[in-house]
Amino acid sequence: MKVNAAEESFELMNMLGQYVLFTNMRVDRDTVPQDLYVYDVRHDYDCTGEICEIKPSVIVNHWGTIICKEPIELDSKWNSRAVDSNDYSYIADNIKLDEYINTDCYEEESEEMEMR
Repeated sequence: MKVNAAEESFELMNMLGQYVLFTNMRVDRDTVPQDLYVYDVRHDYDCTGEICEIKPSVIVNHWGTIICKEPIELDSKWNSRAVDSNDYSYIADNIKLDEYINTDCYEEESEEMEMR
């Protein structure tokens, strides 16, 4: 089953230097605005829950879907990007697509850090 991106609650992540939305669900690409980028993520074969690869589409070992404002550079030979646990971190949950589109996540996180 695929979810409607406009109705889904996401987790905010920092992945490969940019803020992305993450859900464990498969997202219906037709519900994502055209100016955003959508990728599937694959988890490892040991099922530890670690993201190990980003691709335009994942069938086996699908861990979730990410939506981002900038494209992620993929290896031209494999049309994928290997990642390890140092390449991403979870920041917050319950973020909606419209919040992500209309908010500079980096600016908000910086303000929170200053308040601490």
